[in-house]
Amino acid sequence: MNFSSARPSHHRSRARHLVVLLAAALLPFTAAPASAAEPDTSAAEQVAADLCPWGYTTSSTVFFGRGADSGVPNRDLGNGCTILDAVWAKAPFADHGSFVRTVSGLTNTLRQDDVITRQERASIVRAAAGSEIGTPQPASGTRALPDDRIGLVLYTVRATMSSAPEATLGALAACGYRNAEPSGAVNNFYGRTATALAPLVADAGLSVPSIGIGLGDLQNNLDGVIANAKAFGAKYVRISGSGSWTLADYSRVAVTLNTVGATLKQAGITVAYHNHGFEFTAQNGVRGYDVLVRETDPNLVAMELDLYWAASVGVDPVELIKQYPGRFSLFHVKDLAADGSFADVGEGTIDFARIFAYSQMSGVDLYLTENDSPRPDGVSSACDSYTNLRALRY
Repeated sequence: MNFSSARPSHHRSRARHLVVLLAAALLPFTAAPASAAEPDTSAAEQVAADLCPWGYTTSSTVFFGRGADSGVPNRDLGNGCTILDAVWAKAPFADHGSFVRTVSGLTNTLRQDDVITRQERASIVRAAAGSEIGTPQPASGTRALPDDRIGLVLYTVRATMSSAPEATLGALAACGYRNAEPSGAVNNFYGRTATALAPLVADAGLSVPSIGIGLGDLQNNLDGVIANAKAFGAKYVRISGSGSWTLADYSRVAVTLNTVGATLKQAGITVAYHNHGFEFTAQNGVRGYDVLVRETDPNLVAMELDLYWAASVGVDPVELIKQYPGRFSLFHVKDLAADGSFADVGEGTIDFARIFAYSQMSGVDLYLTENDSPRPDGVSSACDSYTNLRALRY
């Protein structure tokens, strides 16, 4: 943000004061110094530096969840930190009122400093008031998941999808599934092209709202991705990452997701990122997962939250949802056994009722069951998960 030299000195002082306060508040966002011997920087030098190198992107809007998008650009405050960085530096919030008051006070300062207009301030405060941030979401034990939003990640039945797709898909439909998420690459899903597999899925009575592909497909064959998604009728395409990525790699992938996300959106498709556990390992105090979420545009990029992998490394899915409301369009619903292995849904240690109580805040559209190591076989495991999930009340 370039502040005008014509602005009165008291406005410049207040703006600089806000930036210096952010420098202290946003320490978790900043990278570690190269060496302990580096000299301290002055406040003026801090103002000129990027104090939030892994913060929220300026390419998105000030967004507090579905139905709570202000539409106001998430502007840089002059130090590399954005409006959303400043808001979330104040987290956690004691309650919804505390959150709204925080946003109101911050935007009042930004309005006085001409960072935002009066109308933009009103839009941001209205979005904050309409959000669920700071509002507890208790599990009442009376709600059930809508059957038409439950599906299966076909990785669970990969052992028979190649040799007997019709029988496998028919068995899944017979036990109640209505949706399936095939995984593979452009024109290679269990040894078949999308146009060859799609009719088999449809004949079984299943829909395909999401497909899994590779990052290379997005980078090198986006037309093929769109064609495959349309062949299945999918509205989501998702990728996974690599345990070898650095923070810079996560940032580059975020740029890619934003870029292809804009093209996919024009085709009625949303790109999503599916996590494992490695994204939550901190590098210089910053998790790669946070870089991906903060640097992707919520209007273009969704997250497919794998509940098992998050829980397996000690990450609470509810806390993720509170931190990033409205970002989780898809859940991979799979359970964590006491010994750390995979379990059928409802037969492990994850409290799904507690997580599902935050469904509205998360923005989830689809609940896709999965078991990476199914026993005694993929279909039996999948059907057990479906039965348990349908019986669950949250």
